[in-house]
Amino acid sequence: MRQFVKNLSDRTEFIIVTVLSFSCVMMSSLGLLLSGGRYVEFTTGGVLGVILIEVFTLGVVLSFLRARGWNIRHRLGLDFSWKAAAAGIPLFVIYLLLYWVTATLVLLVFPKARAIGAFNFTTLAPFVLMLFFIVINAVFEELTVTAYVIESMAGGGAGRAITASTLLRFSYYLWQGPLASLSMVPLGLLFGAMYWRRRNVWPLIAAHTIANAVVFALK
Repeated sequence: MRQFVKNLSDRTEFIIVTVLSFSCVMMSSLGLLLSGGRYVEFTTGGVLGVILIEVFTLGVVLSFLRARGWNIRHRLGLDFSWKAAAAGIPLFVIYLLLYWVTATLVLLVFPKARAIGAFNFTTLAPFVLMLFFIVINAVFEELTVTAYVIESMAGGGAGRAITASTLLRFSYYLWQGPLASLSMVPLGLLFGAMYWRRRNVWPLIAAHTIANAVVFALK
């Protein structure tokens, strides 16, 4: 079985990993988009369910990649250092500036974008559980949509790899409305460029965690 997995083509590997990683979120996003739903309640059960799904999925994906011969720690930029994690703070600030510029331009061209498909939520889960969810979600997304996608497509050059990562991230945020989903474009490009340059995922995880924590704290 292990030999069979190792003999799979790189294209087949990419399809398997992306389907495993994003099929659930894609289906959920598509369902919300088609139904017009723009309101989510983060209940204790719901948050626990998402955490379990992401931890299980990530475990399966990493096991599959190990069987394929990937050195997970080095190939996905998991060499931790406090310096790398601290780099997530200025990365978050740059993202805020890019988000502000993007939102301003969108509203100048299409003023009604603010009201169309606006995403709202209520947090009912305990604070500690939400904090755990925020961290797990950041780890899951950045390892899959950034580190894996870019590493697997690195042979085609930075432009192709970063663009693929950005478009994939953008696609599963469409249901949140034009402002939120379009903000994923500069975020994806910024995070992708950062990863390509440093080959370390911790600045991205730190910035993503801070961004989500701020969103939930301000709600």
